Amino acid sequence: MRILNTYEQAAENKSYCIALGSFDGVHAGHQKLIEVLEYNAENIGCASMVYTFGTHPRKILKPERLIHMITSNAKRAEIMDELGVDVLYLEDFQKIMNLDAEQFFRDILIEKFHAKCIVVGYNFNFGKNGEGDAEKLTQLGNKYGIKVEVVPPVLIKDKVVSSSLIRHKIHEGNVSEVLQYLSRIYSIEGRVIHGKKNGMSMGIRTANIEIGKEIILPKKGVYITDTRIDHHKYKSVTNIGINPTFQGTALSIETHILDFDGDLYDKDIEVYFIKRLRDEILFNSKEELIDQIKNDIQARLDFKML
Repeated sequence: MRILNTYEQAAENKSYCIALGSFDGVHAGHQKLIEVLEYNAENIGCASMVYTFGTHPRKILKPERLIHMITSNAKRAEIMDELGVDVLYLEDFQKIMNLDAEQFFRDILIEKFHAKCIVVGYNFNFGKNGEGDAEKLTQLGNKYGIKVEVVPPVLIKDKVVSSSLIRHKIHEGNVSEVLQYLSRIYSIEGRVIHGKKNGMSMGIRTANIEIGKEIILPKKGVYITDTRIDHHKYKSVTNIGINPTFQGTALSIETHILDFDGDLYDKDIEVYFIKRLRDEILFNSKEELIDQIKNDIQARLDFKML
């Protein structure tokens, strides 16, 4: 898959079938869009493109309202590549934010990308101030002779799959429920940094992970996880919290990786959150904390995916 951010790069292909949207999380709903995209691209005989933004529009339109992302751009690209997308186009929102709906359709989709087919979700909005919707897009498609396919919502347990729903589930620590909406285990990626060595002082080594501030984190607590190092996954137990037993104040992400004893400093790893075990607890002594961590590790060893 090619990752592009200029119209000149995109012009190397003669035409595209394009899916439009934010694609944060690349969840089950987004995956349905990509499935429809791939079907149309194959039938029409053109390349498939996911057109989205390098920076979420809300960060530009409402910078005072923080939005936490489910996936980094790198993770989005990895998932889309696995789904068979030919091109991921990361648009600069500020370049197109003042175009009205028809200008965007004509000047960008047609003139820049030679679009043959457009695929969007039922709640898609576009154009200056979000003036256009899926119905408007369909009207423009009819006017310019371009196929537009609007994909209905994907429902799981009577709930519409959406990025906002998934963010809420993650924020509440319901990571086991997130699996059904993402169609994969929720994960975060980050670099291993030096921590306060609390784990080492207890004889239980942990990797302290630094991630971007824009990525959403699960609720504070202890989780059954897997940790990917290079191309191998290891069972792990991960704590998100402030380490109150050691009078901590800053939030940290620490993962104890079972059956691994290598040096991880400055290495990028990925932690997959499978199930929440418990809240973070203030213990009366370091010894009580060590006993609880041993119980957490045993819970990870005993855990079996359904």
